[in-house]
Amino acid sequence: MARRMGSWWIKDGLVGRRIEAQSFASTFDLIPGFDWTEDHGDSNVKEKDFVVTTNYDEKTDNVDCLMMSSHGSPGRFSVWDGSVSTSDSVAFGAGDLEVWASHACQVLKHDSNNRVWDWIPAFEGLHYMCGFHTNSYSGGGRDQRGFWFAWYGGVAHALMSGFFTHYPIRTAWKKANRMVEGSNVEWAYLRASGTSDSGVTANTYNEKFTSGEPTDPDRSRTFHWTRGTC
Repeated sequence: MARRMGSWWIKDGLVGRRIEAQSFASTFDLIPGFDWTEDHGDSNVKEKDFVVTTNYDEKTDNVDCLMMSSHGSPGRFSVWDGSVSTSDSVAFGAGDLEVWASHACQVLKHDSNNRVWDWIPAFEGLHYMCGFHTNSYSGGGRDQRGFWFAWYGGVAHALMSGFFTHYPIRTAWKKANRMVEGSNVEWAYLRASGTSDSGVTANTYNEKFTSGEPTDPDRSRTFHWTRGTC
């Protein structure tokens, strides 16, 4: 079964914000083993697709990986009908989601006043949250962020394996943001490692986007937060 990719976006007056999210999923859709199966914009970016809701299946858990264009602040990101925060009942990966990525500002900020570890309860099978420690920006060519994330994350290697490296998810996120942001912006990610329910090791440090399902870190988990300059 192909890995399912999704895009969620709120334009907020900038078409590039839609392009940024869609280009991640559509670029992976170019190669075998990946399908773009979910695309939700503006009023269809709903809180209940990110927060556990009674008698409702969150659409974010119908995909393996998603890219989101939205606004954010420490421990919180915006949806059309409100926001999703670390205080909400979030269970990313309870179904299938392994990678959540967004340019929303400061969602993964970690300092003396903001604890990135507050996102840990949201990891219900999730492997990576990719975001930013600082503000990030839209427009001015940044609509290609999603494309570069997919390109470095495996699409370039699949199309021209003799010329391009297949980078791990963490490196692809770093390189994509260095393509579109200035040195005043700091990317970040929070990832989980551990073992599966059956005891198989799930070390996500060098995990890549592949057509096969990765092992989920369900037990004995450790969490790692990293940031860097674009």
